[in-house]
Order: sequence, then structure tokens, then C-alpha cells
Amino acid sequence: MDKRTIIGFILIGLIIILYPLYMEWMTGGKKVQEAPVEPQAEVDTVRRAPIPVEEAKEIPPAESEVQAAGLALVDTLEDEKTVRVETELYTAVLSSKGGVLQSFALKKYQHWEGGEIELLPSDPTRSSLNLSFPDSNISLMSFNFRVDREKLTLDRGAPSGSVNFTLTTQSGVEIVKRYQFFDHRYDFELEFEIRGSGRLDFGRKYLLGWASGLNSTESNRKDDLGYFSAYSMMGTELSEVKKFDQPEGPEVWTLQEEAFGQTGWVATRTKYFVAAVVPLSRKGTGFSAFGRRSITVREGEEVENKNIGVSLEIPLERTVGLKDRFMVYVGPIHYQTLKGYGVGLDRIVNLGWKIIRPFSIGILWLFVQLHKIIPNYGLVIILFTILMKAVFHPLSRKSTKATLRMQELQPKLAALKEKHKKEPARLNQETMKLYKQSGVNPLGGCLPLLFQMPVFYGLFVLFRSTIELRGAKFILRLKDLSQMDPYYVLPVVMAGTMFWQQKITIKDPKQAMLVYFMPVLFFFFFFKFPAGLTLYWTMFNILSLIETYYFKSKGLHPSSLKAQPAPVKAR
Repeated sequence: MDKRTIIGFILIGLIIILYPLYMEWMTGGKKVQEAPVEPQAEVDTVRRAPIPVEEAKEIPPAESEVQAAGLALVDTLEDEKTVRVETELYTAVLSSKGGVLQSFALKKYQHWEGGEIELLPSDPTRSSLNLSFPDSNISLMSFNFRVDREKLTLDRGAPSGSVNFTLTTQSGVEIVKRYQFFDHRYDFELEFEIRGSGRLDFGRKYLLGWASGLNSTESNRKDDLGYFSAYSMMGTELSEVKKFDQPEGPEVWTLQEEAFGQTGWVATRTKYFVAAVVPLSRKGTGFSAFGRRSITVREGEEVENKNIGVSLEIPLERTVGLKDRFMVYVGPIHYQTLKGYGVGLDRIVNLGWKIIRPFSIGILWLFVQLHKIIPNYGLVIILFTILMKAVFHPLSRKSTKATLRMQELQPKLAALKEKHKKEPARLNQETMKLYKQSGVNPLGGCLPLLFQMPVFYGLFVLFRSTIELRGAKFILRLKDLSQMDPYYVLPVVMAGTMFWQQKITIKDPKQAMLVYFMPVLFFFFFFKFPAGLTLYWTMFNILSLIETYYFKSKGLHPSSLKAQPAPVKAR
């Protein structure tokens, strides 16, 4: 590994470490992942100062407002009932108070403290999938619906089923919320219907909200909260909101952003999980993102809490006969699954810069295919490293030749520097002449590094944010390759193999300090990186050592790489 290659690795590390900070500084926490292409509708985005989110509060409506809308409070005096929905993937609990979602526990993923992951925060004042009418200040959470069942269990024998919530008004109008669930799928459908011969006057729009946000699920809470975001697809433009101003009190929710225009879907996410609402019957006309940040004390330590809610605006005509359908996805941020819906939900998956994204997708696909054969992701990484080393072997051979030839030329280059130290232009001319006569490309040692950079950064992104590698075990106490090695075993081995590699390749006395300095520097680069990435680089170093000894055994050393004399042109 020559000096240029080492400098290149330092630059890679600095880019990886500083890029997130740069993007946050440039965008103020809000980013658009891709530029809009021929937007279907004009989007008017209005940034507001933080204010209490009145329209998201679950408050009982005034009786005069209820009567004006055609609803009757006498229909809401029944006791609250809950419906439990069991599938292979999750357990959901619905409430008759507004027909909202109270709980959503994932069965296939484990919380870091043990047990199933509960995605919905326990907050009776904040609901998910509630319908509210801001023009009349009415929330359906204030009304107790009739429900047609107490439990729904789905399996391969009963792959789908529905739960119906019905509210009948004194004017003869029925309001229906109908859920359709499917086994072995994280998405379900919600149908909102107003039917009957009477009239309701709710105003010009209604909001379907996911007001509760999502729970943090990871042991590294700070890292998890850093991914908390609200998304909206406005036309073809994806907007992300993740910066929320600190409210005056822990119970205060602030409206961070509103946008008006054609809205394809809205979503709120954590590092690995997302809740998305997608209108199926017609597009929305706007969205809002609101949130709360607070600090609680747990076992003597301060713990940050964050909740980010979203709502989708749908226009409402003053007639009876409304029926709108929505798809709701609550589950892991799984690239292939989200891509399969065909509405752009896959764009929330963090797969790196646009130029890196194809590499990330390709590597992820290969990892998933290998994991079908090899159940241990650590072994998958090792096999992937071997494949990459085989792919880069021709380049490594050229790089090794170039490096060793450069070492052979060092005395001659030193002599030229001494001879022409007062003539920079002449020195450069003579140096290039020497390279040409010796058949040496001074940049030849950098070729493997150049082609490895997209792969390396793609791996960095995948290990940090893809659900497939969450909780991926290797051996002994390495139980999560997406997190740093808590015992620093892999970073130490990586630094040791790097020292060994440089010890046998760097012969220039002027670069002797790099043999000791670079392994230490890279240890501090890697010790907080995901263990899977460190495993990849450690294996790459080990294979590079084997490759170096192989090259030497085949005669690729300075004494066998004497420069051939330049051919003499015939006169």
C-alpha cells in the first residue's frame, strides 16, 4: 500500500464521517432526495413558526358543533371496546372510540430489551388513523362506534378478514370505517364511507392522521432518533422533515410544516420502521408534519424522547355518498417490499448518494440471495469479500506491480530531485521521462482503491440502515453486525492486519512512520463503524496479505521487475 493509496483511504474515512454533518448543515435538516420531474400539481409549501397543533388534539367537540354537523352525542355513550387482530407478522389492537389503531406489535423483530416490538406509543391523547374535520373542530375519536367483532385471526387457511366500525347519526347518516387485513403482509386497507339519506356539514376537508408517531426500538437511542423523519410525496417530489424546534414544555406538540398540493402519500419513520398512509381512490390535497421532543429521567439518566406525527388532507364535498380507500403500511423499511407498491415508498430507504445507490441495491440483493443459502450474515460478508477480492485481483496485480516498480525507482527519483532541485519544470520533465522509460504508471497503485470506493461506501450505508442486517449475528458475542463491535476485537484485528500489510510493502525509509501511524488512525476510524463493515475490511486486509505473498512467490518483487530499456527506433 503506497502513500497515495493511504491518503485515499484517509479521504474515504473523512467523507464518510463528515458527509452527514455537511448535509445537515446545508439543508437545515430538511432535504429533497430527488429533484421533481414534471410535477403533476403545483405544491405550495409554507414554513411556519412553531405553534401548538390545535387540529391534531383529540378534544371533545362542543355540542353545538356536533349538532351543526348532524352528529348526536347520545350515540357515543356505550363502553369502549377493543378488537384484537392476529396475523403471522403482527398483533394489532383497534378501539371502538373513533375506530382507531391502539397497538401494533411486530412478531418477527425483537426489541433490544427483549420481546416483540411495539411500534405505537402508549398515549391516550394521540391516536393513529383517526379522522378529524378541522373546519368544524370535530374528531371521530370523540364518538364510540359499533364494531362487528371482538377478534380477527388470520393464517394461511384464512388469509384475509375485515373489521367494521359504524356510527349512526340522528339524521340517518352512517359513518363507516372498514379495515381489511391480510395474513403475511404488513399493509392493510382502510375504507372510510359516509352513506344514508341525510346530510352532514363537516366543512371542506378532513384529515387522516398518524398522530402518535412511532416508538424508538434500538439500543443506540441517539442513533435511532437521528433517523426519525416525516415524509410526503407531493406530485413527484419527495420531501423529508426531521428537524423540530424544541417546544416550551414536554407535552407541547408543534406544527413544523404544512404543504398544499397533490399528495401521493405521507409517512413517519424511525431508523428501521415506517408507518405510511397511501390514498387509493384519489390523491390528497396536502399534508402536515408535527412533533414533540422531551427529556425524561430514567434510572438517574436523561433520556430523549421524540414523536413525529403526520396527517393527510382529503377534500370533502357537502354531500352524502363519500367512499375513500387508503392503504396503510406499518412495518420494516424493507427496500424490495416498499418498491413493490409502485408509489415511491422505496425512496425513503437510505441507500446513499445517487451515484452510490445502484451499488447499494446490487450489494443488498446479493447479500439477501447468499443469506438464503448461508444463514449467518457474518459468513455471507466473508464470502462476499472473497468474491470482491477475486473481482479486483487483476487490478490488484497491476497495482502491486506499479507499487513495487515505484519502490525500485525511488533512488533514481531521489537523484533527480537532488540534481534539479532548483529547476522544478526540468525536474517534472525528467521524472515523467523516467516513468515512461521504465513503463511505470505513478497512479497505477490507486486503481483498486478507485473501484473499491463505491462498494465500500455502499456497504457503509447498508450496514447502518437496512433492516436485513439489523440484529445480524456472527460468532461469539458479536450479536449485531449493524452495530459497533462492543469489545473492539474486529477493529484491533483490522489494525493489526493493516500494520502487517504495510510492514511488508512499504520499504521507503521516508514512509516508515506510516507503517505505525496508519493502523492507529484506521482503528479510530473503524471502532465505531458497524461491525459488519469492519469485518469486511479485516477480511480484505487478510486476503490482501495472502495475495501479496502469492505475488512474491511468483516473482513479483523489485529485483524481478527491472525496467526494460526503451526500444531503439530504426533509422
